[in-house]
Amino acid sequence: MKKKQKLVKLSPGEAELLELFWEHGQLTLPRAYELYLGTGKSPSYSTIQTRLNRMVDKGLLDRSADFPAIYTSNIAKEDAQGKYFDLLDTLAGKNLAPLMQHLFEKRSLTPEEIATMRAILAQIESER
Repeated sequence: MKKKQKLVKLSPGEAELLELFWEHGQLTLPRAYELYLGTGKSPSYSTIQTRLNRMVDKGLLDRSADFPAIYTSNIAKEDAQGKYFDLLDTLAGKNLAPLMQHLFEKRSLTPEEIATMRAILAQIESER
């Protein structure tokens, strides 16, 4: 069961590691390291170990007493995303279009992402 987590500012590295836990569930350090390498980044094994242990200290993860230790996320993806969506909503004010344009100019979208965005917009339009 997930613990109620107060809002914590996540570093980009913490967010990337949490994505692995949200996608794969409980992970050992060796498995987390293997999956992280699959993202195209190449930190050292000890760097991932340090990050996981700091995330335990911050309350973002739990670590079992097993060997190898099993790490479990204490924060739901929706809770982490909600914090950032609230911030974006505050920054955007009443008009999301300039914010969305800025985000899309800063990051290339895949054809699948574009199709998903179009489907979301079409659904919103059909519901109005």
